[in-house]
Amino acid sequence: MRSAARCLPVLLLACLPVSAHAVEWLPAPAIYPADTWQGQSVAVVRVLDKLDAHTQTLTVPVGQDATYKSLTVHVTSCLQRPPTLPADSAAWLEVRDAHEGMTPFQGWMAVAEPATGVFQNPLYDVQLVACSGDVVAPIPPPLAVAAAQSAAQPAVPPAADGGTAAPVSPAPSAGSESTPAQGMSPVQAPVMAPPVPSPSVSPTPSQPEDDGGAPLMLH
Repeated sequence: MRSAARCLPVLLLACLPVSAHAVEWLPAPAIYPADTWQGQSVAVVRVLDKLDAHTQTLTVPVGQDATYKSLTVHVTSCLQRPPTLPADSAAWLEVRDAHEGMTPFQGWMAVAEPATGVFQNPLYDVQLVACSGDVVAPIPPPLAVAAAQSAAQPAVPPAADGGTAAPVSPAPSAGSESTPAQGMSPVQAPVMAPPVPSPSVSPTPSQPEDDGGAPLMLH
């Protein structure tokens, strides 16, 4: 009896399933770089008429105008985040009111930051709702390529004061013309020619100067 009692713990351990394996950590999912945008062909804009509280939704193709009463809305570009990034849309809009003395608007509007880049006057409010339609330039590369090249980019060395050193853009060659990058403002081109973008990273919309609207920071 004593020998059987002594063998019981050994038998219990032998009956346990052999499932104690080392923990395997799954790799992080691939995502696009944070500054990646995807072009769309249509902008959806909402107009609020303050006189009668009527709301009108305008579907404006990129490069065309849409009118609502005395308003004219022109869309130059409409961008949205690719699927792996937090949802957001941004559009470069030009809004004009035909009434005398009304200040026009020209600049970026973003869905995720509704408090900035909003056209407001005594009669109307204009705000971007979304970007839709067909995919147009800029078109992000395949996710695997974008993630691989983003991981291969060298880290920016720290500055002498403990901060992060800003990357230095190459100066344009003599006789070359400066042209705005894709996604830049059609009104204000950068003073110096930007570096040629990598095929894996789509351009990020810049922050152009606007009339009648607050500056918009797109991260």
